[in-house]
Amino acid sequence: MPNRTVSQARSFKQNPNHYPRKLKVGIYNALTRTESNYPLIKNPKRILIQCQEKIGDGILLFPLLYGLKLFFPDLSIDILCSRRNREIFNKVSFIEKIFTYRNGNKLWEKLNSNKYDIFYNPKDHPSITSFRIAKRVKAKVKVCISNKRHDQHYNYALKNLNAKTILEKNALLLKEYDKSFKILPWLPINNDQIKNHEVCINISSGSPHREWSVKKWIDLINMIYENDKSTKINIIAINKDQNKINEIKRKIGHSINFHSNFNNILDSVSIIFKSKVLISPDTAIIHLADATKIKILGLYSADSINVERYSPFFSKYKIIQSNSLSINNIDTQKVFLEYRKLIMK
Repeated sequence: MPNRTVSQARSFKQNPNHYPRKLKVGIYNALTRTESNYPLIKNPKRILIQCQEKIGDGILLFPLLYGLKLFFPDLSIDILCSRRNREIFNKVSFIEKIFTYRNGNKLWEKLNSNKYDIFYNPKDHPSITSFRIAKRVKAKVKVCISNKRHDQHYNYALKNLNAKTILEKNALLLKEYDKSFKILPWLPINNDQIKNHEVCINISSGSPHREWSVKKWIDLINMIYENDKSTKINIIAINKDQNKINEIKRKIGHSINFHSNFNNILDSVSIIFKSKVLISPDTAIIHLADATKIKILGLYSADSINVERYSPFFSKYKIIQSNSLSINNIDTQKVFLEYRKLIMK
């Protein structure tokens, strides 16, 4: 059963404006007219997809983008993204235009010159920013995932009967065209790496409460190495964590490969592809590993709703949850034991 108390605590603690925002959504809806309902266009020629979220959210859109090109080979796909995740969409060769969301008439002039058949917002929760985008975008049909607090801003609401993960919810548009459609893993990278016995460990995360201490990473690395000295260990990290890498280098007495100079997060896929398992905090790297179908050991907070929404979908995996909002409470020995179980499967 999802720990909704923890989920709400996370929401209120990280964003003290949660209640005022909820009130603002209610007021905004009360003052805004309800859009007319229109049928979904059977053979769209051009679509705009909204994704002004984080990098991980963008990666979780890849199966949707790939599926749309399978369904409609001649479909022109445009993306409305954020500055944070634009870099990953630049790697997708069949995306025609990428727009970075920001206020200003120039954006809307550029967008609305494209005459979209469909505008799709895959977010399943309301936000005033999304309402405003839906109002400004011109499209024959504006599509959302049904939520009683935002349906009125769209022409077509996709019913969510059993989709739990974000990846599944994103793909609801594909299911609307073909109920039997099977979601496929896909990354915009060709890689012929052969999976071997390497272990990939990602020590970086997107926020402080998803960070594991350097000491715990060092202890875990030593446990893995002592368990099997032939194991090759690759450490990946973003540039801002160079100090952590330097500390691990100083305190680890055996050979480890370090990788941190990535121009784009997708560049790390070559390391992930050849690994048998990834160990990582709850972050975008897990979604990349999931698309390669390697085994995943994920360190997550006690927020079970977040686990349900952002768990791997394609890979064999094990999620270890903290008993608090910080993953640093997770015991190193427990992670090692779960690692041993996972690699034996």
